[in-house]
Amino acid sequence: MAIPFDQQFFVEKERNNKYEWLVTILSLLILVIHGILFHWIPKYLRSKRDAATLPNIRYFKFIKKWDQLTSCCKITIWKRDFFYQPSLVLFCVAFVGTCVGLCFAEIRDLDYQPFIYAMSKRIGRVAVGNLPLLLWSVARNDWLTRISGLQYDRLEFLHKWQSRLMWIMISIHLGLGCYYWLSLNFLIMIIIPPQIFGFMAYGSLFILTWSSTKIIRKWAYDFWIVQHRVFAFIMLFMAFIHNPGNRAIVLVAVHALVIDRVVSKLLVYINKKYSPTKCRSQFEILDEDTVLMTIPVKAQDYQPVHWYNKFFSYKNWKPGQHIYINVPKIKWFQYHPFTIASLANSNEMKLVIRMQKGFTKSLMKYLQEIDHDEHDDEIVTINSMYAGPYGAVHQPFITFDSIVFFGAGSGAAFTFPVCLDLLQEIDQKDSEEDYLFRPQHPKVRFVWVIKYRRNMIWFKWMLDQLIPYSLQGKLIIDIYITREHQNKHHHHHHHYSEISAFASPSSSSSSSSSSSSSLSKGDAIPNRDSSDSKRNLLKTPGSRVVINTTTRFSSSSSSSEPNQQTKKIKTSSVQVSTVTQDLTPQTKEDGEFNNDKYNIFYGRPEIGTIIQNEARKLISDESKTCYKALAVASCGPPEFTNNVKHSCQGARRLKNSPDVYCYTEAF
Repeated sequence: MAIPFDQQFFVEKERNNKYEWLVTILSLLILVIHGILFHWIPKYLRSKRDAATLPNIRYFKFIKKWDQLTSCCKITIWKRDFFYQPSLVLFCVAFVGTCVGLCFAEIRDLDYQPFIYAMSKRIGRVAVGNLPLLLWSVARNDWLTRISGLQYDRLEFLHKWQSRLMWIMISIHLGLGCYYWLSLNFLIMIIIPPQIFGFMAYGSLFILTWSSTKIIRKWAYDFWIVQHRVFAFIMLFMAFIHNPGNRAIVLVAVHALVIDRVVSKLLVYINKKYSPTKCRSQFEILDEDTVLMTIPVKAQDYQPVHWYNKFFSYKNWKPGQHIYINVPKIKWFQYHPFTIASLANSNEMKLVIRMQKGFTKSLMKYLQEIDHDEHDDEIVTINSMYAGPYGAVHQPFITFDSIVFFGAGSGAAFTFPVCLDLLQEIDQKDSEEDYLFRPQHPKVRFVWVIKYRRNMIWFKWMLDQLIPYSLQGKLIIDIYITREHQNKHHHHHHHYSEISAFASPSSSSSSSSSSSSSLSKGDAIPNRDSSDSKRNLLKTPGSRVVINTTTRFSSSSSSSEPNQQTKKIKTSSVQVSTVTQDLTPQTKEDGEFNNDKYNIFYGRPEIGTIIQNEARKLISDESKTCYKALAVASCGPPEFTNNVKHSCQGARRLKNSPDVYCYTEAF
């Protein structure tokens, strides 16, 4: 039935309001459903597992199938790897289709104005419906992460993607509106105040959207963060007064973000009040581009029952969480996120700060120029403030049969405390003989990738705490050094190119002859061979074996030192290089780190092989009534974490593969 002419304006306004709010509700509903299916239900089921197997095997196999279809994929173009996630592509296509459908819904019967103008208004309202999720995805507190189960890199992608979608829709809205009024030669309708406010909102949105590219943020981060806040305020205020119909949804979106920021500010002043030094933090230069920041946390008179301790996690932060740091003497208004590289029971927050541009560069310059005669042990004390902690919303790692931690450079600030906390929790439960809802003998491996051997000083205090677990056989620590070679620390005269060293030093049966593995002295042989020559090599005291399928290295048959030698043999398509190391410390640095408590390899790790080897171990232990679980946690640059995600896909495709859970933190 046709809508009366005099009622069409009000019907149009009602429909535009309805579809604007429907976009927001659908967005939140999708996130809630995702969180229930892929975060909360698996978390509950894992918390109820028995020692031998996961419960509800069908559900975890459903998750595995879903991950196989939607997790990270890789394509190579001109020798460059590009990663994408089909599930996000599918979500984007479905969401865009939904928005387009809402733009055309119930609009044909509104003929009191030309169709092009009615469409312009509808597109604008549907576009603004994306605003709440656009702002909430950058909230510091973890409420949206807990609801959706999405990791921070996913929320960051969602924020950037929705901002671009909103800009495209608003551009169409602006173009159609201007075309309509200009086609009528009605210029006055374009220069009236409400339209001018709309132009200002659009201009601010344009700057916000396209100044957030990676190149600009790297080139001038300080400038970008200031202009982003300024233009965000202008855009929201102008959108609020441009169209009265948008005011409700703009207010909801802005107030939620404001509440998030107010809570963060409360955390800042609560932490300052209860810190024993009033947030006077200690700074120490570790090397030419790394600073160690230590924040003492009050232990005396600490009462866990106090409201600020319960609600704000003061002195009981979770491993892997991060805080936002502000050093007023360096940059008075900037808060930068850094992962806490220590556990709460240490009564101090340690942050490893790598020098980049902006704040970190200014901090390093200040520390280098300060008069160290006034400070003991090269430690400088500066007033600072911090908000947090936030993050570390993941599945409980203690419920997995095998756990692999990957850390790239300073990204190990996440994996070190999470790994240590897991081992301490396992130790505590073992001492209490509490084996409920967890496997009895989980296998834990820690892989750390650094550029130089001297970088090990960054987390020496954490490495020292992990070493006892390595000596007890509860942990395998593999350290990969990518920009140095063996002869830099030992007096070999041969040269290595990049060696891809990997595998399971503690396992005697997990690798086949076609896979690569590495072996420290005293470890079992992953790739057994009856060859006498190989056995003789493996029995060489103080040796390290590297099996490499690429043959991208060269070696000589001897060296100048009598207790050092290099041999090279070839078995089928796999090359084995055995390097006999002089275990006598050559330098102070070697004396500090060169030991048998962890494995040191020179080259890049084969991440996919490491993960698949761990999965194969669980497959070999699996029976028809037993279903195992493998957890992979990583932190590092996006290229590193994307490689980890893609490698987990390979493990999921193995025959009878276990449940593979992948959690990544990107910086």
